Amino acid sequence: MNNFYKISGNGLKINEIKNFIQSSYLEEAPKNLLGYVLDENLSNLYGKVYVNEELKKVILSFRGTGMENLGSDWVNNLIFLANSSSYKLTPRFQTALKMYRDSMKKYINYQFELLGHSQSGVIVNNLCSNNVRNCISLNPAYKNANLKNNEFIIRSTGDMVSQFVAPKKFVNSVFYPKWSKRHMINIENKTKNPITEHKVDILDRLNQNMTIGRGIIKMNKYK
Repeated sequence: MNNFYKISGNGLKINEIKNFIQSSYLEEAPKNLLGYVLDENLSNLYGKVYVNEELKKVILSFRGTGMENLGSDWVNNLIFLANSSSYKLTPRFQTALKMYRDSMKKYINYQFELLGHSQSGVIVNNLCSNNVRNCISLNPAYKNANLKNNEFIIRSTGDMVSQFVAPKKFVNSVFYPKWSKRHMINIENKTKNPITEHKVDILDRLNQNMTIGRGIIKMNKYK
């Protein structure tokens, strides 16, 4: 996670998405990452806020389920499975909502990017709106979710958690003309292991220079 790159323009590169999602899992996250500075006052155990003052850009990265506190975070998953609407009442979602609102109040007129993995795909989906430039989820735990035009999904075809998002791809292509195959990136299932296919590391299989963002997905050849 060394500071080798600097983000510019619209969207995020695969390498950048991977680094920011990985940082969301770290209790001691890097204070400087890819040209961004960690806002330690707004960040918490479940999410990190990174800011680039030069670009006037903020990245909110939310992590998936953790095992701290005797695995109590898994209770939130059970609540979501039982009733997706009730998930919004969980401490997990409320913590993310506060981080999002406080960031919006602090960084007025900044461009926002939301990132989430697994359980936090639900959070990104619920927080996604026109106030955010791009909402990007990796192997999101979706269930009957309404996908937005600025929502982008990356998933392994062998991931069990995000399997219910696949039918929404067809529905969105019908009702939202701007929502296309570019909004859902499928990664080939190479290991046949559902646990491995759910990990953040599957992003290594994609071109690291691929840019994902609203209205664009650019493939650049390796140099």
